Amino acid sequence: MVNIAGYNAADHEPTGEFERIPEGRYHAEIVNSEEKGIGDNGGSGEKITLTWKIITGPLEGRLIWQDILHGYNVPGEKGDKTRDIAARQLSAVCHAVGKLAPKDTEELHHIPCEVSYGPQRKNPQYDEVKAVKPLNGGAASGGGGGAATRSSFGGGKAPPANNSALAAASGGGWPKRA
Repeated sequence: MVNIAGYNAADHEPTGEFERIPEGRYHAEIVNSEEKGIGDNGGSGEKITLTWKIITGPLEGRLIWQDILHGYNVPGEKGDKTRDIAARQLSAVCHAVGKLAPKDTEELHHIPCEVSYGPQRKNPQYDEVKAVKPLNGGAASGGGGGAATRSSFGGGKAPPANNSALAAASGGGWPKRA
């Protein structure tokens, strides 16, 4: 039970129907990032959840979430493929914001990008971030540099869960592109 004494619903307009964001390309920036567990009590590893905020147009202010399953700890081909996809998704974000070797996801925040968004191929009732590119298709002006990270996470192992996912990118579990 939660004590809500002092709250008066008459002081606030009730929420209306929340409409699905249409498939398309949006100018957006990351406004929050956090690491969360995958599955029941994090039993399947760790993921990075990025919160994107649309910054222009009629949907300005709406939020989109992107999960990057960087620490998926399922062994075998499925786990390897999932971690490879996650590495490539994070690489796209890093390239789009111009921060190729960030130490923390906060370095990716508040840099405008172009985000392609729409239904998942296998589960069209759910939407996903399909691609992230520098705004206007050009090189990102976010600065930062260093070697890019890509490909699988090495040996099918996820980076240690007790480390920041992106700190691992600087040498602790995300191999550098050959």
